[in-house]
Amino acid sequence: MYRIRIGLIAAALILVATVFFFLWVTSDMKAAAIQDAEAKVSRAQSVYQQISRLVSLDLANLAAELGRKPAVVAVFDNTEETALRQAAFDECEKLNAALEKQQRKADILAILNSTGKIIARNLNPNADYGDDLRAKYPAVAQGLKGIPVKDIWTWRDGGVHVVAVAPITRPDGTTVGAMLVAWVVSAKTAQENRDLLGTEIGYFHADKVYTSSFVSAADPSKEDVTKTQALSNFLFSGDKLAAVTLSTGAPTQVAHWFLEGRDYAVVAAPMPGNFADKTSGFAILASLSDGMSRVQTQGMKVLFFGLLAVLVVLIVAAMTARRFIAPLDKIELGVAEIINTNIDYTFKPVGPDFEGLSNSLNVMLARLLGREEPNEEAVEEEEDDDASKRWKADLMSIGNTEGAASPAAVAALAEESEAAYYPRLFNEYTNALKAIGQPTVGLSVQSFMAKLSLAEAGLREKWECKSVRFQIVTEGAEIWFKPVKIA
Repeated sequence: MYRIRIGLIAAALILVATVFFFLWVTSDMKAAAIQDAEAKVSRAQSVYQQISRLVSLDLANLAAELGRKPAVVAVFDNTEETALRQAAFDECEKLNAALEKQQRKADILAILNSTGKIIARNLNPNADYGDDLRAKYPAVAQGLKGIPVKDIWTWRDGGVHVVAVAPITRPDGTTVGAMLVAWVVSAKTAQENRDLLGTEIGYFHADKVYTSSFVSAADPSKEDVTKTQALSNFLFSGDKLAAVTLSTGAPTQVAHWFLEGRDYAVVAAPMPGNFADKTSGFAILASLSDGMSRVQTQGMKVLFFGLLAVLVVLIVAAMTARRFIAPLDKIELGVAEIINTNIDYTFKPVGPDFEGLSNSLNVMLARLLGREEPNEEAVEEEEDDDASKRWKADLMSIGNTEGAASPAAVAALAEESEAAYYPRLFNEYTNALKAIGQPTVGLSVQSFMAKLSLAEAGLREKWECKSVRFQIVTEGAEIWFKPVKIA
């Protein structure tokens, strides 16, 4: 398990790198998303101001075009009031029907007399009759002077209208009245402009936001009035963006607005092209949360890739451990067995990558111990019956405590050379085995010496002495080797 830590460390490093890369990338992407949203609202407000100026000219020209129509001028040929009103009403209906075919139908289309009072309007000939618009709206006076204008009014029903006023003039240049065309600024208008600009938009007039492009979650065809009201509170309180833009006549700096868990970049600007009204403007909004959502999506891809890499590393580490480390651990255990004097140990095949190593170790042991070399194809365990008839090194019982010996015996062992010591001890051991009826088949000088040498080395290190020799002790049916410390 210690070796597998390399894989775990690699996985941990990849995980740390993934988190760092995730934070780094998402941080840059968030900054870019905020910058894009702010640039988007600034660009959209500039585009909408240009559009509004063009629309103002278009509406004023439309009113002037209608006012020049001979049929409209002919309305004033009627001197009797009832006939005049009826003719004006009929012409208003006719004109609006023509506008409807052009998909420009007006909500209010009225003909005014030379004093600025309504003679008749569409839908209802009696509606607003005699209403003095000149006294209420400077744009009417300007229209009666012969100059087509566009303005924004709050009509008496409370609705905010875009209004165009143009003179109705006889061929001799006499102004006999004025043509008025008005369209309600509704949520539908805001939604159409939203689709055009690619941003949300809200319109304010006379200290409140009267409509916006926000749609209801319950009914997409309806305006979300709650958000519209919240936008109104934002624009007219706090930093008072609406008041700032109306007083300076220029767009505001980009502000941030948080609503219902979403963050918006907001720019307010005055509505261009109005003749007299200076209380109207619009606000452009782009969602920062949409950009952040995309950032999170991309960031999650980075995290997923990193976690996948970590998973791959762990799988590779596990497979490596299973194929290489576990077999090596088994070989290491086998080496430990031999170190611990188990010279009968045979290395079993532990995997396709280490079959050659296992066989080579077995061959090495066989040659060192004088045993028959194993089959290169496989190592089979001996049958229990055969094993009982053969000598095994584990039959050698070696003591691990210092045995008592006379000084003369110790001196004799110390003076005896290895060339004489091991053969003598081997012969004594063989005779002792035969005496008690133990097997000697498979016993060799090499295996005998290897077993004793391993035991001697361990005791020599344990006792910190020059050497260790053994004496054979037979006690009944048991033979054991008594270690003697040679100082």
